[in-house]
Amino acid sequence: MIVVISHPDDRHAAAVSTALGRVGEEVVLFDLADLPDRATLGVDYDDPCDPVVTLVHDGVTSVLSDATAVWWRRPQAPVLDAIGDVDVLGFTHGEWYEALNGIYQLLDCPWLNDPIRNEVASRKALQLKVAAELGLRIPRTLMTSDADAALRFVEREGLGNVIYKSFASTHQVWRETRKLRADDLAMFDSLKLAPVIFQEHIPAAADVRVTIVGDQVFPLEIDARRSDYDVDFRVDMGHAATRAATIPDEVEKRLRRMMERFGLAYGAVDLRRTPDGDYVFLEINPAGEFLFAEVHGQFPITDAVAGWLRSPG
Repeated sequence: MIVVISHPDDRHAAAVSTALGRVGEEVVLFDLADLPDRATLGVDYDDPCDPVVTLVHDGVTSVLSDATAVWWRRPQAPVLDAIGDVDVLGFTHGEWYEALNGIYQLLDCPWLNDPIRNEVASRKALQLKVAAELGLRIPRTLMTSDADAALRFVEREGLGNVIYKSFASTHQVWRETRKLRADDLAMFDSLKLAPVIFQEHIPAAADVRVTIVGDQVFPLEIDARRSDYDVDFRVDMGHAATRAATIPDEVEKRLRRMMERFGLAYGAVDLRRTPDGDYVFLEINPAGEFLFAEVHGQFPITDAVAGWLRSPG
């Protein structure tokens, strides 16, 4: 049995689950948002050395501790909207957090990716440091909540040569990478509310999305210069030119070492290829989307993910 921790609207989870079903694998979708109203979760220590983890969803029981692999894809959160008392809500949230993270440690099988390693690898501040240590070029970067520091960075780089972006996005609140404009400077006082990532703008001959699944590497080149927004290819992917690509051996070796360093089996890396042929590391998303790369590059990424879950390693 393979457990997919995601939600029903996740197209990536659906595609991989379908691929697994075609070869006879049992797949259990564990949507944390079904807790507590539609599902219950428990751990039975009848055998103290072999606790049994069970999920009961709409009357159907799944023994999660029998899993042969787990895909940490798009975890949601228990829905606790019915709790009106702020103190009770905080307590209940904490109880679910502790219980779930303890239960994950009991699923003694390979994970794509282990949730703790996934969380560490998601930190953009650490990503850049590790990339630089491995010999990858990174943009000149300032992460700050200090307006004066941000202004000094802009003055040093030049107003037309700075981009800014958020640390994380959600489906509800998504922010593309933007080039800093003169009228943005008037909003710098609001930096004290939350830090922002400022970076030098790297001119691009193309962006390269490198999807890594175990030992398999799938590089897709994306030329957004003819699209409506060349700062962030995700904004107007439909008008970007795309093709399956290759990356230099040394760059691939460094990305593989990054995966090993973070302990990841899956990662989606964003690089930028400059007009002079240099490759600049932007970030790695340990749970990044891959269906668009599969379509545009004609890559068998769904099968690669399904294959890893069937035979991890």
